[in-house]
Amino acid sequence: MKIQTKYGEVHVLTNCPLLDSTERLEWMTEVHESFDSTELRYPLRDAPRQVLSFNYVQMRKAMGDMFHMLYANLRKQWGIPLRQVKRNIPDMIDDDYIILDTTDTIADLRVGFAFIESSEGGRAVEITERGRYIIVQEEIRDPETDEVIQPLITEYQDGFRLSAPVTATNAAIMPMRICVIDGDASINAGGFWSNASVVFRVLAEDLPEHEGDVPEQFKGQDIYFKPLLLDGDSLEMTLTQHQNFVDGSIGGFQQYTHHTKPKYLKPFISVLKDWSEFNAYRRFLFRRSGRSRAFWMPLYEKHLNILNTGNITTSLSTNTKYIVEADRKHIAIKRKDGSCTAHEITTRTGNSLTISPPANMHINDVQTICYLGLYRLDADRVEFQFLGAGKTRVTVPIVEIDN
Repeated sequence: MKIQTKYGEVHVLTNCPLLDSTERLEWMTEVHESFDSTELRYPLRDAPRQVLSFNYVQMRKAMGDMFHMLYANLRKQWGIPLRQVKRNIPDMIDDDYIILDTTDTIADLRVGFAFIESSEGGRAVEITERGRYIIVQEEIRDPETDEVIQPLITEYQDGFRLSAPVTATNAAIMPMRICVIDGDASINAGGFWSNASVVFRVLAEDLPEHEGDVPEQFKGQDIYFKPLLLDGDSLEMTLTQHQNFVDGSIGGFQQYTHHTKPKYLKPFISVLKDWSEFNAYRRFLFRRSGRSRAFWMPLYEKHLNILNTGNITTSLSTNTKYIVEADRKHIAIKRKDGSCTAHEITTRTGNSLTISPPANMHINDVQTICYLGLYRLDADRVEFQFLGAGKTRVTVPIVEIDN
């Protein structure tokens, strides 16, 4: 399928398999680190670059069709539907307006090109504007005095205006990105089948862009209580701190560090089971803007052994060694009902901690108490792996920058 766009002629690949494909979002952040390990971070891109990777398995005639299409148009422009952002829409009969809640997909499905799949087949469409106002009550005026007897009342209706009317039943709409092929197309061919691996880079003018939703705040920063998933039976974590050796190679040696304390690194693994989780995680990423914006999150490891019995208010008793040397300043308390609260350690006296605000709960209602850390993503590149059945896996490293 070919369409004409403001970018020129575009070849639309109508069947992009989601299974075994990936989507990569790439931000760019400049991080300046001081000798005391504090950071200044500067985002250098307003919108992330988007890279799509697909494996096309073709049989018999379709195998030749795919080869000829790639051979003739390898360095031309392509239209790639994003099935991971597919939304069902009401039936349309020769209509140019789609009634749809657009807030869920505002970063991806917006003014620009989209692809509609329906009982009538697939077709590329152009979205020209978002939302419209409809008249729910007509204005009535007195014919003699021109006085308004009944005021005009309009109501906003969310959705998308298309450039031309369409007929679509049992339909779904998805964004369509205008791309070029990044590098070469790799093809493995058998006697009557082929597997073509192609990577598409989205044009800069067509990139997704969103500020992200503002979550709950703690001490002026975003806070999340997302659980950490194990990578198999465990989760590999790293304590790192700058280290230099002064070694003349003929005698003793000395070491020194510029940083006052170690940094704590770990992988942040997420398995997104449905659209709502996928959409929430995407908005989390747009809010993070790569390595740019920090966020609070519990460490989840049981580094604190709490000895309290009865009600907990502002005082916690622990027999954990080296708690003073660790100099941790914040904790998170998770209740058995699933709710979480964040607290600051204001004083330490021996093995006693004073926290603010008060916990005000019974120890039997507590599931776990752990340290709370200020993190950022430790990578500007985040990749979604689509596993099929609506599931997606994302792994991104995070680093603790304060505690």
